[in-house]
Amino acid sequence: MNQIAELKEKTKTLTLLYVEDDPASREQISVILEMFFGTLTVAEDGCEGWECYQKSDFDLVITDINMPCMSGIELTQKIKSLNPLQKVVIVSAHDSGDYLLSAIRAGVDNFILKPVEMEQFEGVIKKVATAIHNEKLHQHYQNELEREVTSKTQELMQQAVTDDLTGLYNRKMLTMKLEKYGVKVLMLLNIDNFDNINATYGYGNGDLIMQKIAHFLKAHLHPSATLFRLGHDEFAFLFTTVKLGEAEAYARELQHLISQKPITHEAITVKFTATVVLAEGEKDLLKDVHIAFKEARAIGKNRIGVYRHDSGLERRQKEIQQSMHILIDALEKRMVVPYFQPIINNQTRRVEKYECLARIIHDGKVLTPGFFIETAELTGVLPEITRLMIEKSFEYFKNRTEEFSINISEHDLNDSYLDAFLEENIVRYGIDPSRVVLEVLEGLSAHGAEKSFDQLSAFKARGFQLAIDDFGAQNSNFERVHRLKVDYIKIDGSFIKQIDQDLNSYRVAKTITDFSKSIGAKVVAEYVHSEAVLQKVVELGIDYSQGFYFAEPSAEIEGEEL
Repeated sequence: MNQIAELKEKTKTLTLLYVEDDPASREQISVILEMFFGTLTVAEDGCEGWECYQKSDFDLVITDINMPCMSGIELTQKIKSLNPLQKVVIVSAHDSGDYLLSAIRAGVDNFILKPVEMEQFEGVIKKVATAIHNEKLHQHYQNELEREVTSKTQELMQQAVTDDLTGLYNRKMLTMKLEKYGVKVLMLLNIDNFDNINATYGYGNGDLIMQKIAHFLKAHLHPSATLFRLGHDEFAFLFTTVKLGEAEAYARELQHLISQKPITHEAITVKFTATVVLAEGEKDLLKDVHIAFKEARAIGKNRIGVYRHDSGLERRQKEIQQSMHILIDALEKRMVVPYFQPIINNQTRRVEKYECLARIIHDGKVLTPGFFIETAELTGVLPEITRLMIEKSFEYFKNRTEEFSINISEHDLNDSYLDAFLEENIVRYGIDPSRVVLEVLEGLSAHGAEKSFDQLSAFKARGFQLAIDDFGAQNSNFERVHRLKVDYIKIDGSFIKQIDQDLNSYRVAKTITDFSKSIGAKVVAEYVHSEAVLQKVVELGIDYSQGFYFAEPSAEIEGEEL
């Protein structure tokens, strides 16, 4: 390709404004320019050139320097003030320094001298056209990059607010929508027992079934609702123009449709139900529907629930939040202390042992476990309470002779600290392990991990005594209780409190007593609160009694005999 053809290739798509007041020069140069530029606009002076420039976009402006009405320098200044990036070439017969300096100050990009020589013309046009081409190419790449960034940003934003499995809006989008509107209604729908579907048919089939459930919900969506998938088996419906009563009516209708419409995938047919709850308000609706859901599930599945501001669960949550601050403060200040309740030998009526019960001293008040134990479990600090109870109880009994029992939870056994901690306090306070009874709840003997069972067996081998507390309240594993070789079984207080009036309680207590004696364990009756109850306990041959009939838990032991 020769040089002219190469130049034409670069200029054929460019638009040019040519301004020249001399007719002869204008005609001569226009012929040349038409050879190269695809679009040519010609103006006869600077004023006409300025009018043309304001009406159209041009890639290049070529203008004479000396013209009536407006000179090429003035035209260039106006053009550059409007578009500083515009390419402008001056054509002039003057080559003096003053003219060139004025043109440079005006911002021209190049010069063509009269009379126009083809070689010089081609060189200037080639240089300017190459600069324009490069700038257009750069702008093209910049635009493409911006479009790609915009597209990817939109795609990522869509992914951020969309559930991958169902294509529905997700929790993040729901949160954004909840912040946008004033009073609205939020409905939470939970598929009952969906874990069973995953376990039976596999997670792959479970995902496909969940997609079909989402499709079903979209097909039956209330016209005023927006549907979201919050994760796993939870969906949410947001109503912004509907009151609670209408939304609740829709919820009942949808729940009925769900129970009547099986979902089919290949050879799998699944009939399912859903628990649906609703809340209305301006804020905290996600919290409110989850409170309503917990309350509904406490009753059963396939339920409809509506959040009420006097919710018992919400009150309980506030109580837990309050107790949490008190509990953490008590642990930091070591204000968890043991209170001692005597355990009475039913034959001799003498105190033979004590149970150490945790209490918190706060603002001069004594707080019982009913106030803080649930919070301690939820926050994971139950082992810290046990440590303080072991340490303070060992210190208290170091100069006494009675046996004493300390409650041990599965949290303590899971943390695997007890062996070393008990040994440390045995040495520090000179306590014989045989005086220490480790009490564990019945559920641990039935469902506790084998690791926990092994620890209890090791404590037994070390010389500690073992007791099963609240026996009969759950489903005990009798074989494991027997294998542990427990020393004491404490009958749950629910069977003792009414034993003098309720025949079933009497029969259960008798069964537990007979079982305990068959494995060589002593029996303790808790919640003995009257002489009539005590007489029934003695009649059954129960070895020990514990309860308010004898004494309430106390911070100090006053005597050994009652």
